[in-house]
Amino acid sequence: MGDVLKYRIPQQEKVSKTGRFEQCDTNVQPNGFVVTSFEGDACFQFIESTSENQTFHFNTECKGTSQSEYTKSANQLIAELKLSGGKAILSRIKPLDLSIHPDTFFDDLCSEYPTAFVYLVSSPLLGTWIGATPEALLERTDRKGTTMALAGTRKSGSVIPWTEKEFEEHQLVADFIEESAIKAELDGMSRSPREEMESGPVKHLLTRFEFDLWKNQDWSFAMAMHPTPAVSGFPRDRALKLIDKIEHHDRLIYAGIIGVLEDETHLYVNLRCAQITENEVFLYLGGGFTKDSVVEDEWEETENKAKTLLNILKKQ
Repeated sequence: MGDVLKYRIPQQEKVSKTGRFEQCDTNVQPNGFVVTSFEGDACFQFIESTSENQTFHFNTECKGTSQSEYTKSANQLIAELKLSGGKAILSRIKPLDLSIHPDTFFDDLCSEYPTAFVYLVSSPLLGTWIGATPEALLERTDRKGTTMALAGTRKSGSVIPWTEKEFEEHQLVADFIEESAIKAELDGMSRSPREEMESGPVKHLLTRFEFDLWKNQDWSFAMAMHPTPAVSGFPRDRALKLIDKIEHHDRLIYAGIIGVLEDETHLYVNLRCAQITENEVFLYLGGGFTKDSVVEDEWEETENKAKTLLNILKKQ
């Protein structure tokens, strides 16, 4: 039996394909639908085949993160950041005792979030995952490439002013993307003024970038940017070492690259996502820490991010 692949690029029609996921070389530009691990060291490409029917494959080894475990890891991370400075992203896994139908969940996410990249994948290599991510890593139409810095999170409708700390964290991500484009020697780059973007139950600070991009540059530039400081931290290498040291779970494809490389490119950061088993749903959630972070506030931020999927699950 074949693997499951369904996706919906923002403002486009839903796509469903038959075939199988296969692991591929991360140094070679893939073609079609692709998903990577968080650090980009594993890449899986969907190979289409008309002879196979879709079937779901469930991982039975998932485990959630308790609030006490999160608090202990968060305090350890803050202590490290007080010594080294910078920023790092701490993630957790929120378990839900639910048995759902993935296809219905996918359709509901598409209806609720028309501006998100929505997907449903299932394979023995990956398990079953679903998500509705607002964060484009790289898009290209003809020779025009675009990306975004999406960092800083508030509840939608909040009238509390953004803090200088949040502006600085967003600036780090935006500057990193601009420097990556300069290193890649991309021509015609422009950077928009900072704005707000609503994304369901939360809103973010957003800066947009445009530049000239050839088709054969897509994958190498995406891999150079990923993981951005928005999902790892800054400086990136040090943040990745802290994540490896402090987090007690594997992020798997959470915060990895996901999307499509065809005539056009639509690559996203795999946020607002969940792994589905036969009897449970595991939401993957993260937030940025500095030496001044308050653990309770960061926990609340991840709870708000969980509502992107939770609000739909409650209707099932």
